[in-house]
Amino acid sequence: MSGTTTFEIRQIADTAGRRDWLAVPYLVYAGDPSWIPPLDLQEKERISPSHNPLFAFGEAAFFVAYREARPVGRISAQVNRRHLEHHHDGVGFFGFFDCVDDQAIADGLLQTAAKWLKERGLSRMRGPFNLTVNQDSGLLVDGFDTSPSILTSHAAPWTGKLVEAAGLPGVADLYAYRMHPERVPPEITRLAALARQSARIKTRPMAMSRFRDEVALIFDIFNDAWSDNWGFVPVGKAEIDAMARDTRPIMRGKFGRIVEIDGEPAAMMVVLPDLNQVVAPFRGKLLPFNWAKLVAAVLRDRWTTARVPLLGIRKAHRGDIIAPAVLSLLITDLMELGRGYDIEWIEFSWVLSSNRAMVRLAELAAGKPVKTYRVYEKAI
Repeated sequence: MSGTTTFEIRQIADTAGRRDWLAVPYLVYAGDPSWIPPLDLQEKERISPSHNPLFAFGEAAFFVAYREARPVGRISAQVNRRHLEHHHDGVGFFGFFDCVDDQAIADGLLQTAAKWLKERGLSRMRGPFNLTVNQDSGLLVDGFDTSPSILTSHAAPWTGKLVEAAGLPGVADLYAYRMHPERVPPEITRLAALARQSARIKTRPMAMSRFRDEVALIFDIFNDAWSDNWGFVPVGKAEIDAMARDTRPIMRGKFGRIVEIDGEPAAMMVVLPDLNQVVAPFRGKLLPFNWAKLVAAVLRDRWTTARVPLLGIRKAHRGDIIAPAVLSLLITDLMELGRGYDIEWIEFSWVLSSNRAMVRLAELAAGKPVKTYRVYEKAI
């Protein structure tokens, strides 16, 4: 719908502004049964210079739109120096775009982010990324009827239309697939059996006694495996440290797999237990007693859903005849783990639509994507 009410946009700079920033999604998603309110503490940390690794190699500003003094929209604008050093393309980013169904307010937020980026010498704006391509990426444009999994976002059905009407066309799609542990296709099972029979291939769980080193190894494989993907930015030390810090409380060795090919680490997979299903009834609050429920869920190590954010194989082995077998072996190992947990589904996300080999494997394993996220871009 079109808005006629006067509004204003302010950059958040104090506690009141951060409170209004947190309030926006509660208005935008009011009555949406698929939205899961994230923990307020976690949301504050995501935009905190002392917590989010972006601030080690970039800067960001956060804006809230107000209509009749009520927060009705929000957006971030961010400069990622690692991206600029890698691509030399003058691209800046926006993120955390949540807005009521009002084109004027959406235009105002996107123009505000573009102006902030242009003042810093950038010539294009791309997003949403919350806050980097290696964190929460894309805007949900399909799959609104299912709840988001851990470290992914939700969106109102009108949001993509607002972005496009503001002059930002889509430039890339990211897919999420969900697989049931009891429904492993025969072809995946067959390929995994070939991998198990090969003397070249050995799998092992993550070694929790050297967790930080294992995380670094996983991202070393990731940086190689993803290096040709659209928008890729290598994961550096600040992001590795943040990932190790944030995932350590819920990680177990069995939630990660390293595959050695000819004695060298060549492929990996990381599984995250889906905390979203635990915190869904908390309405963002840990106090007074929700913290105890969260701790109990982690200590009991019982989950009904999970997500695979990282799955890949080094480029040197992509053309190897055993590559599909190695990835299938990781998938079947994961499904076996899922059956032990009585898992309802395991999500694989995100898979870049232009990565045809991974799309084919994902659709062979899980069928069509359950969610599509879109990235938009325009000159500024």
